[in-house]
Amino acid sequence: MNKGIVTTIGYVLFAIGFLSILFSLVGLELTILKWLSSFGRTTALIVKLLMLFGGLIIMYISKLPPEKD
Repeated sequence: MNKGIVTTIGYVLFAIGFLSILFSLVGLELTILKWLSSFGRTTALIVKLLMLFGGLIIMYISKLPPEKD
């Protein structure tokens, strides 16, 4: 897979996770993540945090140089 595409996917995951946590602090909700609220607040927060940190990890790994065997 192209590194640019993987980096973009990681950035989008990070941005959606960050914005959803930020919006939940002021009582707003992203429309695409509205289904998460049906699982409860704690589960929704855990999923949002996983999106945030997962996006960061994906971006970091995509920027590493390829390994040589």
